[in-house]
Amino acid sequence: MNVLPRKKSRASEIYDALRTLIVTLELPPKEVLQEKDLCDRFDVSRTPLREAFLRLADHGLVTIAPQHGTFVSGISPNAVRQAHFLRVNLEIPVVLKLCDTPDLDLTTPQAILLEQKLAAQQNSYAVFMPLDDRFHQSLFDLAELGSVWQVIHAKKAHLDRIRFLKAAERSELESLTRQHEAILDAIARRSRLGAEELVRAHVSGSVGFMEQLLRSRPELFDESSGGGLC
Repeated sequence: MNVLPRKKSRASEIYDALRTLIVTLELPPKEVLQEKDLCDRFDVSRTPLREAFLRLADHGLVTIAPQHGTFVSGISPNAVRQAHFLRVNLEIPVVLKLCDTPDLDLTTPQAILLEQKLAAQQNSYAVFMPLDDRFHQSLFDLAELGSVWQVIHAKKAHLDRIRFLKAAERSELESLTRQHEAILDAIARRSRLGAEELVRAHVSGSVGFMEQLLRSRPELFDESSGGGLC
């Protein structure tokens, strides 16, 4: 029996929209979130908006200060490092499993890679970054571990903010595309060592970039916050 996907609540839709705005820094750290403006923007009452705020706060993306308001939290270096640890320790076993899978059909990640190449050519990182997630999710799906990727996605919003900043250069988009292409090639050749090294390098670049940003743009960060794994 086919089960229809559950329709998202308005609070969930608002959460998704605000998460995207925060990750892409359209809502930068310390930005005050005006309830009335957001209610008008999403055409909702305060109840679903506040539900979305609470979820964002649980994930370390906003701070709710009673009597003062709600504002966007700074990027948590601790949360970034934890999300990186999670990716390394879950994604490498996935690609190793794919290397050991005979007659593997890589059509889906290859198609996503073509879309990424077009986005990179157009220097559209707003289009590229969701494709990046789809690429990695497709590998988890091929390994029959799609729900594991959903766990990672739910825990990496602070890391995504760093990834977005890092990707905001044409050369970076082209570099990420080449890395994805090399990972697929290693999987197709069933090269376990090559695939592991490529994935480790691929998911580690954002942490090194964050260390640079901590020195050059400290205003983006809140080092006092654990930030949660979000």
